[in-house]
Amino acid sequence: MKKHIYYNGNIVTLDPSLPRAEALLVEEGRVAAVGSTEEILLQAGQAGVTRTDLEGAYVYPGLTDSHLHLMGHGIKLSLLDLSDIRSKEELLREVGKRARATPEGKWVLGLNWDENRFPTPEPPTRQELDRIAPHQPVMLTRVCHHVQAVNTAAFEAAGISRETPDPPDGTFGRDERGELTGLVYENASQVFMAAVPPRTLAERKEWTRVAAREALAKGLTGVHTEDLRSAESVDALIHIYRGLIEEGILLRTHHLVYYPYLPSFREAGLAFGSGDRWFRFGAVKLFADGSFGGRTALLSRPYADDPSTCGFAVHEQEKLEALVQEAREAGMPVAVHAIGDGAADQVLQALEKHPLPTGAAPDRLIHGQVLRRDLLDRMARLPLAVDVQPRFVASDFPWAADRLPAALLPTSYAWKSIVQRGIPAGGGSDAPIEPIDPLLGIHAAVTRRPPEAADHPGYIPEQKLTPYEALWIYTVGSALAAGEETERGRLQPGKYADLSVFDRDLLSGDPDALLEAKALMTVVNGTVAYRV
Repeated sequence: MKKHIYYNGNIVTLDPSLPRAEALLVEEGRVAAVGSTEEILLQAGQAGVTRTDLEGAYVYPGLTDSHLHLMGHGIKLSLLDLSDIRSKEELLREVGKRARATPEGKWVLGLNWDENRFPTPEPPTRQELDRIAPHQPVMLTRVCHHVQAVNTAAFEAAGISRETPDPPDGTFGRDERGELTGLVYENASQVFMAAVPPRTLAERKEWTRVAAREALAKGLTGVHTEDLRSAESVDALIHIYRGLIEEGILLRTHHLVYYPYLPSFREAGLAFGSGDRWFRFGAVKLFADGSFGGRTALLSRPYADDPSTCGFAVHEQEKLEALVQEAREAGMPVAVHAIGDGAADQVLQALEKHPLPTGAAPDRLIHGQVLRRDLLDRMARLPLAVDVQPRFVASDFPWAADRLPAALLPTSYAWKSIVQRGIPAGGGSDAPIEPIDPLLGIHAAVTRRPPEAADHPGYIPEQKLTPYEALWIYTVGSALAAGEETERGRLQPGKYADLSVFDRDLLSGDPDALLEAKALMTVVNGTVAYRV
């Protein structure tokens, strides 16, 4: 059997029976033994054993991002990235520059703009985009990915006019005269997506390749991703990810099944857990509401900065329950996007009506940014995990405090309340919405502030996690959310030998030191997948 020893390290195992160690023995991709350097070197013997001296580096169970869009993150790297734009004028200037370099009739695609970071928080209008790009269709996706800004050429390319009715589960923004404003909400974006010429399979594979390599370089050994909308078919998704493993890009991937693809998924004979140690299918992905930034997240009371709206329910309650029931008939848990407390309430009602069978992997509440104490109590009684994105605190405040009803603020972005109730929480980035770097998420979980605001006490500081809790959600928590806790999350004999190796201690000292930490090595299945 192939054996390898990693020794002379500062190893955090997250195993309560042996929290710290110096060395571990790997056999056939799994941890065989954990202990001191002396113990492991003696136990392994000499013949046929290879070794790596960790030279005092800090080793943690493989970090796993519990919710992102890996292919979407790769796409972001190929499009006009507007995430650093800080005014509407700057946005229009950058989009205009791209339009002038784009042939007439070809699409200009950008993403990650956020009007809440502008001095005057106003999104771009159709007329403004027309002035800078009269001959190219423009589609700019907001940072939340639930709102798009488009120009007249884009409406024409998609066959949309003033008289076109809103599609199911989406709206075309209109002014008081009924004219199209250029803002497109939720599933109304699909007609524009369909009008964009399709990308090749090779392009999709390259996007994913670039993103997977970046994930490994940041210390991630695995990700839970939802890429079917980008891959556009189950077969293409499998082809792309299998190809990456064959190339030696050793990133474990756990895939949500976006609901519209469930029929073809089942027709292919696939089910929850189909796959292997590298690539595995998980829960059915559903949506219950929109985004907080776009005021389409469903709240139980009106938005503080716009009392005319409580947000947007993607489905009526009966329809959402029917979708959950359909997933149950397929033998699958669900993973439901719910940002507002109104949406979380809808989801819990559906899960309570259609419970999981005993022993199944948990359902998942994705985001859970705005909750209430009664919802938290109900969540604790269910086989339910929450996929949280700590970095959202750093991005959404201070404007989020002005948008949220005051009564909901104490239980918003309430990671501590979730963890204290024993609800499994997985830590993630939602990349490409936030950076894929897990240390930025851990920093935000511990400080609840942007990196540059070193003197700020943190937003809703009572919801800060300890460094240990923050590490836990990116390791054990992510494993629990996927139903993979017997294989991953801790460094224990029998579990996969997935290691995230950093140049410093992530659990002590100044939290801002996390911002300077570097991944030295990423080990997956006992094999070095990335090294500085």
